[in-house]
Amino acid sequence: MEQLIWRLNQARTAYYSTSSPLMSDAEFDALEEELRRLAPHHPYFTQVGYIIGEGEKITHRVPLLSMGKAKDLSEVEKWLRRLEPQADWKLTVQPKIDGLSATLLYKNGQLRYIATRGDGISGQNISHIAGYIKDIPQTIPFTREPVEVRGELHLPRDTALDTGGRPLRNNCVGLINRKDSREELAFVRFLAYQIVWPQSAPENSPSHTLSEQHPRLVSESGKIDLLRECHFYTFDTWPLSASQNAADETARIDSFMEQIRGIYQNYIGSLRDTWNFETDGLIIVVDNTSLHAAIDSRWVVDHHHHYALAFKPPPQAAQTALIEVIWQVSRQGNLTPVARFKPITLGGASLERASLHNAANVRRLKLSPGDTIVVERANDVIPYVRENLKASQKPPEFQDSRLWPQSCPSCASLLTEEGVNILCPNPSCRGRILQTILYWVRQTGMEQIALRTLEMLYDAGKIRSIRDIYSLKAEDFAGLEGFGDKKTANFLEQAAARRSMSPAEFISRLGIPMVQEKSLARLGISTIEDFMAFDDSTYATGRGIIDWKSEPANLELLQQLLEAVSLTVSPAPAAAAKGALCLTGKAPLPRKELTAALNKLGWTVTDTVTRETTRLICDNPGGTSAKLKKARELGMEILTYEEFLGAEGIIEG
Repeated sequence: MEQLIWRLNQARTAYYSTSSPLMSDAEFDALEEELRRLAPHHPYFTQVGYIIGEGEKITHRVPLLSMGKAKDLSEVEKWLRRLEPQADWKLTVQPKIDGLSATLLYKNGQLRYIATRGDGISGQNISHIAGYIKDIPQTIPFTREPVEVRGELHLPRDTALDTGGRPLRNNCVGLINRKDSREELAFVRFLAYQIVWPQSAPENSPSHTLSEQHPRLVSESGKIDLLRECHFYTFDTWPLSASQNAADETARIDSFMEQIRGIYQNYIGSLRDTWNFETDGLIIVVDNTSLHAAIDSRWVVDHHHHYALAFKPPPQAAQTALIEVIWQVSRQGNLTPVARFKPITLGGASLERASLHNAANVRRLKLSPGDTIVVERANDVIPYVRENLKASQKPPEFQDSRLWPQSCPSCASLLTEEGVNILCPNPSCRGRILQTILYWVRQTGMEQIALRTLEMLYDAGKIRSIRDIYSLKAEDFAGLEGFGDKKTANFLEQAAARRSMSPAEFISRLGIPMVQEKSLARLGISTIEDFMAFDDSTYATGRGIIDWKSEPANLELLQQLLEAVSLTVSPAPAAAAKGALCLTGKAPLPRKELTAALNKLGWTVTDTVTRETTRLICDNPGGTSAKLKKARELGMEILTYEEFLGAEGIIEG
């Protein structure tokens, strides 16, 4: 029996984490049935799919692409004219939920895994949330075929969770990524809106048998009706048909546009304020799924499908009176202005503060206490001050000294100006230090360590740097407000649990602009030694790394952190088995699609030429680009796309 379980787990691993299954579905099902006959209550059957490991990737067999976007009704009409709707066409309009896109894979009616959208090609394995979220059923009744149910993870507007004033979406993502104290995941909802069939990719259609059993699966609106009957949480949709009097294509478009205009006016007038989920627009989709492949075939499909459109109307706005501008110190020393104004309600949310971004923007707005300002919620989510209605009455260089800081609000140091910002130049500034520590704490996932806690520890003389977080002892919390034994132990446990990380995780958490684990891999950086030696300024990300290392204070921080954390050495992933490639020039396939194909074959694709790069693939070996020059200097093999991709079987050689 142990051999049987081993074979099942190996097959499960290959099925969920690679593109090369070890056996057919029929063979896998037969083995599972054999194990169920021998040991029906074996722990194997309690697994939710194959748990690759939190944070690891799952490849989407049907990509979760983005959507084409329209900002106004004229762009919606332009999209319809491109589609050339026929007499039997129907459309469906849906709310566009502002949350975290996710997909649930069911096989044999059982939930196997949960993954985020990620980059659309692969997403993060978040199967750990199963069991916490009531809207994610462990089984589905309508099919045993492999099927994905896609939807949006989000926090409802009336959530009882203490959000700390942060946007609901940010809180939702934080809960999903939390590695401990997961009980609060129960506040998260999953709203289902789509069904896809991974085995039929790229056609993405149900089997003939299933279509006969469930005729509604041939339409997007029908899928939602079926999901609702299966007790998934979902939304109402608006089905649209062209008027029977519409004799030609122009008349059909006019008929559709009249209906869309009415829904849009209803949406901005009241609907988006009454729903219990945040939205950032509407989705318009061709309802008949059998038309989708034909529509997509008329254009290139790399970023989005062409049979659906996201209609994002103008953000909500309201007028109010400015009370004051509060200046907050960032970890870089920039003073960020925040407007405080008389409370308003936008999109069902009560607001009394909004970011002003930088000092130059405060000057542009010519703000004074009492001015009438217009506050908007960008994408119906993020509030900002759009304009000052009193600005036109003031002289060109107007600046109200009552709103401007004379010194740093945290350490009282004299301020300097740099570009669009006011800057505190003091590296020992209390505010800067606390924001630096807070940034690290959040990057490493210490979700329950708040700024107020750090402030108390700083004022008690217990911390002065990130390194101090890892050396705190229980007695350091004695006398701190609200800290009993349990809360102290929780803090220390979180810090200890977040001490170990890979070099790539470590570097990505330093706060260097645009630097993430994925970009480090593309730049060929996998160790601290790679990071320190890196000097390629070809890309903006690389220039950011070079600039960051040129600051002595950053190098001092780096050394402090290296002394405090424990770096792990990760085994080289299987995808790197063949070596590292660098691509340059015009390729015969879209870059994202080509990179994904090469990764599947065992190649790592980087953005720069390094000593670890084994080949440079290009359109013109005789070119004079910086990459070609460096490859020649290193004596590297240089191949054309036709030569290399033909040999690898990606294109016909």
